[in-house]
Amino acid sequence: MRNRRQWIKDLAYQRAILLYRQAVKAVKEGDIELARKYIQLGLRLLQKANMRKPYLYRRWVCKKCKVPLIPGVTVSVRVRRNRKQIIVVKKCLLCGWVNRTPCEKVRIKKSKPQ
Repeated sequence: MRNRRQWIKDLAYQRAILLYRQAVKAVKEGDIELARKYIQLGLRLLQKANMRKPYLYRRWVCKKCKVPLIPGVTVSVRVRRNRKQIIVVKKCLLCGWVNRTPCEKVRIKKSKPQ
């Protein structure tokens, strides 16, 4: 029973990733409605398999209109700098949904000349 459940989850994950790639392809060709259907079908598969959404679905799908976010086509990406962190701001060009993702600043240590 455990092996079968794992097999179903693996299959759902693979098909969800495949559907995401098809959605990106559809958006690049200009068919946004088809891309939306692909994303919704992928999310439904993951829900039925009781799985967590993959990284692509969490970060690169609009939460409001369910369209894959492609920089320059369906999303504008900006970087805001703060004292302690950098904030990546993604805005969907179709519905106006805004996502702000904080990132830690990486400090580069300067080595002393010897």
